[in-house]
Amino acid sequence: MTNKFGRVRAVLSLGVLLTTAPLTEARAQVPADVIGGIQRTNFIGGGSGDFTWRTAFMIGVMGDFPVGETFSFRPELHFSSKGSAVKTELGEVGQAAYRLSYLQLPLLGQLRTAPTGSLRPHLYGGLSVGVLLRCRLAEQSCGDIADFDQNRFEFGLVMGSEIEGWGGAAGVRYEVGLRPVDATFEAGNAIYNGTLSVTFRYRVWPR
Repeated sequence: MTNKFGRVRAVLSLGVLLTTAPLTEARAQVPADVIGGIQRTNFIGGGSGDFTWRTAFMIGVMGDFPVGETFSFRPELHFSSKGSAVKTELGEVGQAAYRLSYLQLPLLGQLRTAPTGSLRPHLYGGLSVGVLLRCRLAEQSCGDIADFDQNRFEFGLVMGSEIEGWGGAAGVRYEVGLRPVDATFEAGNAIYNGTLSVTFRYRVWPR
């Protein structure tokens, strides 16, 4: 338990440093935003035949460090709910679902058009690292489920796009897990997190 909280503190400290450092550099006027979204999450991979999509959410903060006029470094720190619904024997969406909660730190590069109008399209992508905070199947802890050994760390690839304007932005992103959710699955039958998100963000610094 001590090691788990130590990992959470390490990710949280790094995320806070990367996303809120601009607030201590007032003269630099580096933007900082709050970000949230609705997610459709599912287990993907060779062992995912008994799973299907569930609806979840994410919420957090992000920084925006310009590197020239059209490129920037975009670190984020957010809470993300993932997992998957479990199919019934008839192949329908069941009531039970795996609900996995992560503290995530995406490190993204962002390409945008030149600031010539009120709307600016963005493309971004990069890697994300996360720490598993909680895992449950219905009301049961994943730690109490036989033959299910959840990995504590999450690594993923993030790709997305946005339209920015009037102090905010709306976008869509997809994140594919690069590390199996369950450490007990054999090669070829592993399951990974797959997450499609519709996101919204709002500029809180500078106003």
